[in-house]
Amino acid sequence: MAGNARILIVDQDLEAKADLEKGLNGADSVVVGTSGYGAEALTLASELRPTVVLVGVEEPLARALQTVESLAEVVPHAPILVYSSLSDSDSARKAVVAGACDYLTKPLTIDEVAKAVKNALAQQERRRALLTGNGGSDVKGAGMIITVFGAKGGIGKTTVSTNLATALSSINAGSSVIVDVDTVFGDTAMMLDVPMEMSLIEAVNHVGELNRDNISDYLTRHQSGVHVLPAPFEPMDWRSVEPEAVDRVLTLLAQTHDFVLVDCPATLTDLVAVALEKATIILLLTSLDITSVKDSTTALKLLKTGIGDDDKIRIVVNHATGANSVTEADVSKVLRREVFWSIPHDPEIASSAQLGTPVVIDRPYSKVSQAIRELAGALAGVEIPRAAIGRTNGDTVQTGLLTKLFGR
Repeated sequence: MAGNARILIVDQDLEAKADLEKGLNGADSVVVGTSGYGAEALTLASELRPTVVLVGVEEPLARALQTVESLAEVVPHAPILVYSSLSDSDSARKAVVAGACDYLTKPLTIDEVAKAVKNALAQQERRRALLTGNGGSDVKGAGMIITVFGAKGGIGKTTVSTNLATALSSINAGSSVIVDVDTVFGDTAMMLDVPMEMSLIEAVNHVGELNRDNISDYLTRHQSGVHVLPAPFEPMDWRSVEPEAVDRVLTLLAQTHDFVLVDCPATLTDLVAVALEKATIILLLTSLDITSVKDSTTALKLLKTGIGDDDKIRIVVNHATGANSVTEADVSKVLRREVFWSIPHDPEIASSAQLGTPVVIDRPYSKVSQAIRELAGALAGVEIPRAAIGRTNGDTVQTGLLTKLFGR
């Protein structure tokens, strides 16, 4: 939505109104008015035409909910967000029935309210675009974009990306594709031992011609069923790549695959910024190395500032070695976030990677394979049994450099 959000605050609590007004008057929003319940609120809403309305709701509920219902009729274009100290589901349901699009429970933070306002307006804009037929010619991608990022090299981002994509295929969660946006050391194709007939460069060079039907022409299929869009072999090829073109490629892949995994380098390039912004989920990878945790702290701050929605960030600890002085509890304490997933150390990962076979295929019964499959299940919403899953389909595919070198 262009311009600042114009907010009307409706609350009988004078202190609560004042606190919200002070906190929300900023670069992205302006409070155009405040009022109590009833006629005053309806009159101001009619005159000021706010783009969003915040309503404080407390016991007794009747008058507050009547105001919400009337506001929904007076300014039907403006989403109504209710905030309350009542956390029971019945109160929330009554607020939604009255016309609220969101229900926030106290204690509130200004960041939380601002984010809810932003999300409500974005949803309203999408709905308006669909109703007016201006939503664009492309269907919004239904696939989940999972961006794997870490602030330090050598912590296993590509290993996690390739194995996670393979695990999603092995548990029948849906189709998956890996996109390598590492502009210098991209080695997804090597890790999976697939031929580099096409790369992301070829796709972006023909971005004007790309559509849902022909995007598959630029992908290479791994024996697991996973598709790969690798980085080019020559680093200098990246000089002509525009972020807008990568954005378009990711959009099309999300429209044709259930899961798009983006393997990122340890630097915040323009292309990485696109992958982070478009991500449904960001897996922020760290090892239990002191420098990795320290760099992750900086990365987390930059991500919060850059993407404006840190709810999609998930901390994943990869136990890259068997000996570490730092614990996962230390990671949570330093990053001030819970660890979402832990991948155990397993020396078999290295040997599998050297031969271009994901460990979830090469060593399906190992602890690390089970952990990665369970991570895939958590992301896909699929329950994974403890019994290990063996190889995925064994269709014949072209082989890459490692197969030719080692005869495997």
